[in-house]
Amino acid sequence: MAERTPEWGMVATARRRTARVYVDETCNQNCGFCNRRAPRDRPDFVDARAVVRRIDAADASTLVLTGGEPTLRRDLPALVRRAKRGGGRVELETNAALLDDASATALAAAGLDLARVHLPAWGAACDAITRDPGGFEATLAGARALARANVPLEIATPIVRANADVVADLPRALAGSALPIEALVIGVPTDAPDASALLPLPDAARVVEAVEAAARRHDLPLRLDPHTSLPPCLLENAARLAHLFSLTPGGRERAGHAQLAACAACEVADRCPGVPTALSESLETALRPITKDHVRRRLSLISTVDEQIQRELFQDEIQRRPNEPPRLARTVRVNFRCNQSCRFCFVSTHLPTAPDADVEAAIVEAARQGATIAISGGEPTLNPRLVELVALARREGASLVELQTNATRIDAALAGALAKAGVGLAYVSLHGSSAALSDGITGAPGTFDKTVCGLDALHAAGVPLRLSFVFCRDNLEDFPGYVEWVAARWPGVEVGVSFVAASTDMVPRTEALIPRYSDVVPRLAEGMRRAAALGVRLSGFESLCGLPLCLVPEGLEPFFELAEAPDGYDGGEVVRTEACAACDLRGRCFGLRRGYASLHGTDELRPVRRGA
Repeated sequence: MAERTPEWGMVATARRRTARVYVDETCNQNCGFCNRRAPRDRPDFVDARAVVRRIDAADASTLVLTGGEPTLRRDLPALVRRAKRGGGRVELETNAALLDDASATALAAAGLDLARVHLPAWGAACDAITRDPGGFEATLAGARALARANVPLEIATPIVRANADVVADLPRALAGSALPIEALVIGVPTDAPDASALLPLPDAARVVEAVEAAARRHDLPLRLDPHTSLPPCLLENAARLAHLFSLTPGGRERAGHAQLAACAACEVADRCPGVPTALSESLETALRPITKDHVRRRLSLISTVDEQIQRELFQDEIQRRPNEPPRLARTVRVNFRCNQSCRFCFVSTHLPTAPDADVEAAIVEAARQGATIAISGGEPTLNPRLVELVALARREGASLVELQTNATRIDAALAGALAKAGVGLAYVSLHGSSAALSDGITGAPGTFDKTVCGLDALHAAGVPLRLSFVFCRDNLEDFPGYVEWVAARWPGVEVGVSFVAASTDMVPRTEALIPRYSDVVPRLAEGMRRAAALGVRLSGFESLCGLPLCLVPEGLEPFFELAEAPDGYDGGEVVRTEACAACDLRGRCFGLRRGYASLHGTDELRPVRRGA
């Protein structure tokens, strides 16, 4: 199952600090690529006291009990219980073929947090790889026993020569199995007793791409095993598969790895360890350095995956409307994945979904304060529990439940279910009035038509609509026509206007994406005139994602009635100029984003005087 390492190995991964504790060395299966399986256990190694010492010495937030095959040990529940004493997370790597309801229940009672079940293929192909006749059915039975015991499941699949032609079928089979799988975890072994069992890394990269595409089709979360030595530059489209990687700045050093000559020109050279040293010669000409900054951003994390999930899981803001008291609004990201790829998106769409309990806690806490709850993502309709989470927010007291979505997956049935569950507003991203423009901005051909159909379904279900139009370089000329088009198709629609913001390292800070405000204002003014004539409400100027209020083309008087933003509310994101100091809207206007100021300067701002 795992690569052979010293008796207990510590792996500081970008996902979490994890210690792998080996509890035995034998296995009931016999995969040709496995270099952990031994003919027999060393008595001093498998002695319970020795295993307990390794568990106690492993200073980590997550302990992974592995082997060999851990379920060969009759005292495995006791070892799980011992590992759980530290208060952290305990995971088990197993082929599950020896588990039944009784043993699975014992593991759950001992505190097991997750079982990662080894499954290299589906059906007879699995038995051929594991050289264990009947092992596939036994593994499925064991996995089902774990599920009945409420132990969360992941499926671990190595990419090797024996399954290269069939492994892309695995996501479809898993999706149809009714197993409650949290993720498919793929690895690429690079060391084996029989080297012919391994795939060259460039070939493995093609297989990984095929598996990822299949997993995406079947809404199956996919991760790379943190031990995998697959540099992203071997992929045809590293940006599309960036969610599989978690390269932390400064993570270049890794034992047994080296960077090659091509790495010198790579944008992720400061965070990628390169390739296994033993494979350096064979990969010298295969690497394609990553030279695009947006790919670097998508491949990168600030710290660890868990920490970044917690940082982005929810965001609180004070909702301010003219002549209304301020109130709490919380945006909860029920998943991070998205089926579009807008260049101005600041969400880390490569992150895995937060645990259900954390998502629910974020909703309940704010809902009980009567807050507005915005259910968001990524794309929240990719979460199969979406309707349930909307109902939870309403049941716990949310004053309004807003769904932030691109609506590409919403049909009449889902729209009706969302309306019944309590969605009071659908805030739908649609950044152009034509397929050519919109699909170019979202990077997802064909999704404009799907969004329009989703909007039709929501409108028919009686869900109030607000469209999100983010001004960027590509769509600024489209805005007046966009207003007319949406008014004709969805009477009563509201359009939320915002401006592309270089607020994080995720958003390219380039003039090709971010226009000057002075380029946007004439088209915005024309759109505002048409909106007034057609009864379309425009909003968003009062938000941090709007433009400085002094640049709003007309009708500034309502903004004087906005509640003042609390000191420090922007988190240091904005700058205020001399013009701001003399402006009567200071305190009600957020000012100028630092990213914009660094790109275009601050000379467009002008002070506003009430009544002038």
